[in-house]
Amino acid sequence: MKFLVKRYFIPNFISLSSILAGFISIVMSGYGEIKFAASMIILGALFDSLDGIVARKLMAENQIGKEIDSLADVITFGVAPAYLLYQATLYKFGNLGIFVSGLLPMLAALRLARFNVRPTINFFEGLPSTSAGLSIAILQGYYRYYFSPIFYLLFGLTISLLMITKFHYFKPSKININSFIKKNALIVSLLFASLFLFFKWTILLLLFGYILSGIFKGLIFNKNINDIKINS
Repeated sequence: MKFLVKRYFIPNFISLSSILAGFISIVMSGYGEIKFAASMIILGALFDSLDGIVARKLMAENQIGKEIDSLADVITFGVAPAYLLYQATLYKFGNLGIFVSGLLPMLAALRLARFNVRPTINFFEGLPSTSAGLSIAILQGYYRYYFSPIFYLLFGLTISLLMITKFHYFKPSKININSFIKKNALIVSLLFASLFLFFKWTILLLLFGYILSGIFKGLIFNKNINDIKINS
């Protein structure tokens, strides 16, 4: 019995660590430590990816763990990046900035609730909240002065809405790494070379590439227009 308690505790503790990272990010954003705050969201994403892996390895998946994970996502990839976005840039737009920033946690919560009720297996329906929060953290933390405030206003609005669309985004966890590398050895080699030579720009390209992939797939390959309507 003691082993079972410990086994379930480990992945849940990792999820709770993601919440702590999100909280620290909020505090740091309040102090104007934008890069530190962004780094905490990235750390939260690391915890978010680990909790599921650890739970499966320990055969410790349970409903409580899933609920904690959803709550952690709302805080770490909804509230924390929204406050970061506002403190770093959108405060310049006054009430409009508050509104656009506030959409991020609101629609992240809606997206996560939808996923809990109607989960998908081989793809994400709508931009994952993790990706939305990470994109804000990365852009504000490391590319803050590369783009104008109006860009961040429109970007925040766009990724918030993308979370509640029916666009399909691939799940990295569903990729067979060994098989993918064998079939795409040249692409993988070029990617690693690009990361080594042009790290910042490659990360930026991958970031926007993933966000646009769902839109491109939905608009170009999806014949059923109903599949790209926004959910309520």
